[in-house]
Amino acid sequence: MSASSTAPYAQAVIIPSLSILCFLLTIPPLILHWKNKNFPVVSLICWLLCLNLFNVINAFIWPNDDMGSWWSGAGLCDVEVKVMIASYVAVPGNLVCIFRALAGMIDTRRAMLVPSKQQRRWNLGIDMLFCVIVPVLAMATHIVYQANRYILVGISGCVNSFDESWVSLILAWIWPLLICLIAGYYCSLVVYRLHRYRNQFGDILQASNSNLNKSRFMRLFILSFIVLLAILPVQTYVVYKNIELSLPWHSYSWNVAHGPHWNKILKIPSGGEAFFDRWFPVAAGFMLFILFGCGRDASRMYGSYLRLLRLDHYFVRAHGSSPDASRSNTSGFSNSRLGLLFHKSSTSTAGTCTENPATANSIDRSSNDIEKGRVSSPKPQRGKRISWLKHPWSLWHRPLHRSSTSSGERILSQPNLSAPSNTVSANAWAGSSQSRRSSDLTYMPGREAFIRVKRDISQDSELRT
Repeated sequence: MSASSTAPYAQAVIIPSLSILCFLLTIPPLILHWKNKNFPVVSLICWLLCLNLFNVINAFIWPNDDMGSWWSGAGLCDVEVKVMIASYVAVPGNLVCIFRALAGMIDTRRAMLVPSKQQRRWNLGIDMLFCVIVPVLAMATHIVYQANRYILVGISGCVNSFDESWVSLILAWIWPLLICLIAGYYCSLVVYRLHRYRNQFGDILQASNSNLNKSRFMRLFILSFIVLLAILPVQTYVVYKNIELSLPWHSYSWNVAHGPHWNKILKIPSGGEAFFDRWFPVAAGFMLFILFGCGRDASRMYGSYLRLLRLDHYFVRAHGSSPDASRSNTSGFSNSRLGLLFHKSSTSTAGTCTENPATANSIDRSSNDIEKGRVSSPKPQRGKRISWLKHPWSLWHRPLHRSSTSSGERILSQPNLSAPSNTVSANAWAGSSQSRRSSDLTYMPGREAFIRVKRDISQDSELRT
């Protein structure tokens, strides 16, 4: 026996490695759809997990073409061939249920806020028919056209054997293709309704009382559409090749199909290449993770499990949950001590430079309001401390009453104060006007603001008396 035939083939290493990775990546989408009670999608994911598990087991047991050292596979292959027969109709059946549910969500003729009890039972019956009953019937009828117990092929492992008669076409080969055509009908219905109601798609989906938003709807549709687009031509080709290779058909006989040779296990070398259908669960698993394992729902689930395991502090969050985190610098400089020091110094410098203009502007507004007989109440910003140096009149200012207008201004009550009111207007105008050219006032930077503050205080004290 040559060393090349005993060494594992490259595909015997690549396929199980990718299958293990897909098996792990498919678990998060399974948990998400299980929580959403989406039975057809859960069933589809379970079938993909099972097929990837078979890829790992078969390539590990039969990695080469050394048929003399092969294990017979008794027991394991008896189960695998039954499950494989069920998967041929289960995966298209899951697509039928998914497309049918998506088409019903955007059906305006049958849209209801709360589905009736009869409608819920009907939908559940359809799901059980294609996801459970049809695969079980396929496994039960497999014994009818099973020509041999099973066939062993390198890398691929356990393979089914079909009787070369019309019974295999009626009971085995034609049903996966027919179910794919049914799924294609519902898929085209979804595409038609998406195009027709594209402007009202969000409203219709919200009114359908489903647990899918637009993002989940489109991701689920894209996944199912790609899977259907892959298996429909493949099933057509498989039916054609099986008919071609099995011709001419012989008349069916139970005794002939299950004769003395039935328990014989056939062994076929692979030549280093696995069957093409072994790549299907691998590609579908990666696609499933890309569409459902990288979204917001999956990220929240990952975070919850990390917190449960007390591992969340080892990972840096991309987006902080608090509002302050969204204002942080992406480089992390503002979060460091040096960044905080520079931030504090720059803030204090800016406040010192703008202190006089802000005080002058506030005094101008206060003087104008006093002319009109009202005083505007200052509205400090939240989180900022008001210094008495910026507002010195706040130490003496006391509101006469707490009634406020819609604009946040307090109207001063002035009963029998007509004379002081004129004095207030004259003094305020004289103090705020530069066109008077009064000789007793010399212009100095900052002095005008001081005079105005002093006069405002005296005016306020006159009003109180």
